[in-house]
Amino acid sequence: MRCLLLVCSLVLTSALSGCAATDSTVIAVLVADETAQVQQPIDVERLEQRVAEVCDGCTVRVQDAGSDADVQASQFEQALEDADLVVLDAVDPELAESLVQQAGEVPVIALGTLVPGADWFVGLSEPAARMDGVDSDLEAAREVIGGDRKSFVHLPAAEMSIQAADVAVGELADEPVGESVEHEGVPSWLFDPVTVRIEDLTSVVVASGAMTIAELCSGSTAKRCAKLGIT
Repeated sequence: MRCLLLVCSLVLTSALSGCAATDSTVIAVLVADETAQVQQPIDVERLEQRVAEVCDGCTVRVQDAGSDADVQASQFEQALEDADLVVLDAVDPELAESLVQQAGEVPVIALGTLVPGADWFVGLSEPAARMDGVDSDLEAAREVIGGDRKSFVHLPAAEMSIQAADVAVGELADEPVGESVEHEGVPSWLFDPVTVRIEDLTSVVVASGAMTIAELCSGSTAKRCAKLGIT
């Protein structure tokens, strides 16, 4: 229903607040693969929570492509039927460019990976170094605790997802979020990938909610955590 149906009072300081609506406004979130556990660029739960906080009348509709670009193309076409805005975590950025060209007046936020032609981009300032030999970020973090790995690269998915939610609601309320930068011709909010070492575990991944102490320090890592003072 776009912003004509959205009645918002946005406080654009460090956060947005106080949004209400006279009718439901649909934000379609198209996820490349929600089951991915290594360097996942999107935190769907945080995005949904943020939208709920700042827009009472917004509905977030999430669809997972399961890493299939054709499935995502179909989901994108379906989203255009009634969505007011699309947040796109692209399976294949090159193929997604053609999807964005079909969006018409429906704005698109590229999240995680830049898609040429998107209205906005929320993602990394530079590509993150790939992590090999692990099936999840948690496994990599536990290897750091165990001494089998010196560090791993953490993507600030929670922070990026919150920013994407703010950009989406700001656009729908006709109150654009400022302080973007131009990145390959697209207004962007860029975040740095974080190299996490043993001393950074609690201040980075635990503080952000990406992992818990219980997950990090159980079973084979429990004694090591106690020795290192990770509590």
